[in-house]
Amino acid sequence: MKVENIKEVKARLNRIVSELPTEGSVIITRNGRPCAVLMPITKETDLEIVALSQNKRFWNLYDAAVEKANKEGWTPLEEA
Repeated sequence: MKVENIKEVKARLNRIVSELPTEGSVIITRNGRPCAVLMPITKETDLEIVALSQNKRFWNLYDAAVEKANKEGWTPLEEA
């Protein structure tokens, strides 16, 4: 994974985007701190999974559901 500052990304955005499939994701920094990520999107990329993986509300709901299931018991898969 490459790391580029935002000024370089602005200056070379077309080139960086065209290189994503072969070079991989790029972490963008501002004042030396990560602020964004550019990642390649392929036919196999599931955009819903990408969005949910970064959604704190989803993970809070997930963690609450796991905690409840651990306390009250899990439903067997056959019953679902």
